[in-house]
Amino acid sequence: MQYYSTLKAKLIYIFSINDSAHRGCVKIGEATLDEATDSSLPANCKELNAAARKRIDQYTKTAGISYTLHHTELTLSIKGGFITTFNDKEVHNVLLRSGIKRHDFSQKNQGREWFECSLETALKAIQAVKEGRSAISSSEIVPIHEVIEFRPEQQLAIDKTIAKFNSGGKVMLWNAKMRFGKTLTALQVVKECQYHRTIIVTHRPVVDKGWFEDFGKIFGLLDGYTYGSREMGETFENLEKAAKKNPSAHYVYFASMQDLRGAQ
Repeated sequence: MQYYSTLKAKLIYIFSINDSAHRGCVKIGEATLDEATDSSLPANCKELNAAARKRIDQYTKTAGISYTLHHTELTLSIKGGFITTFNDKEVHNVLLRSGIKRHDFSQKNQGREWFECSLETALKAIQAVKEGRSAISSSEIVPIHEVIEFRPEQQLAIDKTIAKFNSGGKVMLWNAKMRFGKTLTALQVVKECQYHRTIIVTHRPVVDKGWFEDFGKIFGLLDGYTYGSREMGETFENLEKAAKKNPSAHYVYFASMQDLRGAQ
């Protein structure tokens, strides 16, 4: 059964700004849909994302600020067969009661909706509000994901590679010397391009562990990527099985030349 309302529905959104001033913080706010809607709109659908971006653009576009929208959902929950609503202030209170600090940008006129927590923790707070809880437990608090700041030469490699691929190019060769940071830089290209299936081929199987560790630095729990190799992470068979079952699944698979030619 679907429920319809003649009132304009509200949604809650979470976004972040990738710069040094906002590092480790997310903003949790709310917006209003332009038209009346039903309660079946799924989280992160195009209608909700468009409404959130319209609201966020009102106070970021004029300043030329680039942001990442992480999550949107209607401020509705079903309790005891009845539809109830919640707001962003309730989510803020759950975070505060859970020991999460509010980041004060008052001097920069950025409001009081910024919190020093990970996206995963913010989502736990939303779920707690929908369940009628006043706080989340310490076990539900997910540490802030490490933010990698790329050096100018690394960022140049990322930008040029993405531009090359977007223009139809098939190959990009990097003159990357020792300590350039090829692993992190390459994984960032994969992330920004949102590739579904990525294979890493090397003649040095021993570097598998390094790729696995750097994978965890680039991809967070909610990025939707899974790592696999002969020794680390998932098996190729399980990765492919998941990809065929879920077209939106993403994975990165590490393979050595020995793997590809079937040698022991």
